Amino acid sequence: MLKKHAEKYSSQQKVLELALECLENNSKQPGLLSPEEELWSRIGREVKSACIIQKYALKELLRTADIERLKEDVTSDRPAEYVIEYYYQKPLKECTLKEVVEGIVINGKMSHWFDTINYTDDGDRYTIKITHDMGINNSIVHKILNESVFNTYGARTESEISERSLFIKVFKNGK
Repeated sequence: MLKKHAEKYSSQQKVLELALECLENNSKQPGLLSPEEELWSRIGREVKSACIIQKYALKELLRTADIERLKEDVTSDRPAEYVIEYYYQKPLKECTLKEVVEGIVINGKMSHWFDTINYTDDGDRYTIKITHDMGINNSIVHKILNESVFNTYGARTESEISERSLFIKVFKNGK
């Protein structure tokens, strides 16, 4: 490839210089980050609330968590709604249901609390599918957080949880 372009630009040195310049310019352009990377970057830069904790310590914190108190905190503080509004820079009610679902998935990927998190569009509903190895309380915590978002938004949900998974059906006709 270098030889091919050297004929066009007169030398291999010139080709390498142009390639490095292009690489440097492209790395500075917005939009090259994944949605998760962009959210992480904004949180670190603007909110300054990023916290790094080893996964085993997080698992232990979840295992010993006071779930009833968490429910009260979620009801009063609505942290997951804040994340969606922060990401999209608009009120939750102005988001589409698809944006809310995608915002939850992007935040879930960025947080690294899960082994997998994605969603499917099943026609009359979205299904958010989460797997993890963090125990039942991780499933319970995220069921509470996500149901709070969808209740505030006005979408009906059905959730199934287990020790290692959380499946949330979000019905499109709920709003």
